[in-house]
This record gives sequence, structure tokens and C-alpha cells, in this order.
Amino acid sequence: MAQTVKLNDDELLEAAKAQKDHFSRSLNGQIEYWARLGRFVEESGIFDLHKVNLAFQGKIPVEDLAPEEQHAHAEMLWQALEELDGSDGSVLREIEQAGASAHGLDEQGNLKEAGPK
Repeated sequence: MAQTVKLNDDELLEAAKAQKDHFSRSLNGQIEYWARLGRFVEESGIFDLHKVNLAFQGKIPVEDLAPEEQHAHAEMLWQALEELDGSDGSVLREIEQAGASAHGLDEQGNLKEAGPK
């Protein structure tokens, strides 16, 4: 049964558009192929998404991940950082409570630091 799915990742959509013709797939077919491939990887046991999520939550060291898992962790981290817009002060408070410093840009575009000095 066909359903509509909205993609919020322009980069993923553009990559699918670029790849679809190489493999004679429709845009939907390319995205479905990648989704099936991702499901296979998660279920294969070769790649432990649970461990990646634990590392992302800071519950295990990133060094405990296999290289492929470290790459996925880095992608997840990068995506999470891109989504930060400064409107959620809880993230800054968590960083400060952990004893670390956070750096960002103020309204004028100047670099600022928050947290312990």
C-alpha cells in the first residue's frame, strides 16, 4: 500500500536524484532501495545501531565502536549539531553542568563562549 512520506533532508533528496539514473531507478525506487539497505544493515548484526545510540547518548565511549559505527555516530552528531538553533537553553545547561564549555555565535556573528572558564 502506497503512502506519502515527507523528507526533510534536502541533501539526501538531492543525492537520491543524482543516483537514481545510474541504477535506472525512479526517485521513489532509489529512496526505497536505500531504506531497505539501511534496514538490512541494522538487522545484519554487522552494524550495531544500539551501540551507536549508546555512544551518541554518552553512555559508552566512541572508541568502543567499530569504524563503520563511528562513522554513523559522527553523522548523527553532525546532524544533531546542525539542528541546534540556540533556542533550547537546556542543551547549554547540560554542557555547563558537565563542566565543559560551549562556543557559538551571538546575534552579531561574534564568537562567544559559555560554561566554566
